[in-house]
Amino acid sequence: MELDKKEAETTETLHLPLLRRKWQILVLQLVSTGSLLLLLRRMSEIFGPCSEQFVLDHSETSWCPSYEHTRGLIWLDNRDGLLIPDFLLGVNQTGLASMIGPLVLCVAATVAIDRYWIATHRTQTRVKQGFGAFIAVWAIVPFTFNWVIATFRNGFHFPWNGSDSLNHMGDLFAPLGLAFELIFLGIVFAPVLAGLVGIWGLSKRAITWAVGYYIIVIAFHAILTFEPIVSEVDVGLSPLPTQIGEGTMYGGLVSPLASSLLGIAILLLLFMESGSAAIVHLEYAVSLPEESKRDQHYVRQFNNVVNSHLAQIGVVLVLVAITTALALAFDDLMISVVGILEGTQWTGQVKESLELQMTYGKVISAGLFIAAVAGLRFVIPWQTVSGYVETGIARLRP
Repeated sequence: MELDKKEAETTETLHLPLLRRKWQILVLQLVSTGSLLLLLRRMSEIFGPCSEQFVLDHSETSWCPSYEHTRGLIWLDNRDGLLIPDFLLGVNQTGLASMIGPLVLCVAATVAIDRYWIATHRTQTRVKQGFGAFIAVWAIVPFTFNWVIATFRNGFHFPWNGSDSLNHMGDLFAPLGLAFELIFLGIVFAPVLAGLVGIWGLSKRAITWAVGYYIIVIAFHAILTFEPIVSEVDVGLSPLPTQIGEGTMYGGLVSPLASSLLGIAILLLLFMESGSAAIVHLEYAVSLPEESKRDQHYVRQFNNVVNSHLAQIGVVLVLVAITTALALAFDDLMISVVGILEGTQWTGQVKESLELQMTYGKVISAGLFIAAVAGLRFVIPWQTVSGYVETGIARLRP
């Protein structure tokens, strides 16, 4: 038994092919992938529907710039038809079924991009040239063929003739139809593709880009559904309630709306932290000298660091969720404390005021909480507290 354990230790090294199969790295990548897929679902549920008034004025399938890909594809299908099969685009499907086909395309594209990156420069050049030649042949050959055939039948004419039967410019721009389909698909699935490439292709830039894309989508939705904007230009997006609502979940700490938005923030943080952690640890191992990669001291140190990071991710996410919930409920907490000390009717009236339930009221509350916590640094040694927490996490490890 001791001999087998010693042989396993001697065969364990810090070379990249072996590290990518370590269970700790795989757990980080799988957690990041799972949070990315859950984030896609939550974003589609919250920011995907069009407004009720828009649906009444138009129809269920009418296009609005919401975070839902099938609306734009259906609109494109009604105009010129689709080149990619419907089952791969999720058209004529609803809910999670509409995401399966595009996710399969994202996985296939991730594998193709990963193979392209590890290929030689000569192979990459050939792929680029082959792709360019394919697009050129697709555009030019049908255009030329149809123009020549129509010339023999109807005599010489320019391909941009006013008559529909003698106008062949649509054949020349046929590849644009595929580009438009990919654009409508990419509005929702571009961050998923970038995230998968970042997680499994080991690219921190792609992970950061995916997070930034989601933040931009949320910001644009907030701007386009802001009441002064909607009064001037209504694009049909379904606005979030302006009132956060009363805390009814987790012991009255957060409201359902705040819980949904907090869930998106936690998923974003989990996706970025776990995906970037796997890349950072692999980069550290790759940067070591060759003799150090075989040194069992470095191997044990690497395992300890990664195991600690796995535990810290869970603890940090829980602390962030609790801290954010407290920040959103800080106004209620202050008023409740004052009410306990004073017991006046003023506290109840203030707590039920509309301003505190509005979004900007919660933003002010969160700002006050940050100021209070920042002021406590002169009273509470946060570094010492965090040191005790890290020590406790270390003791929990086997």
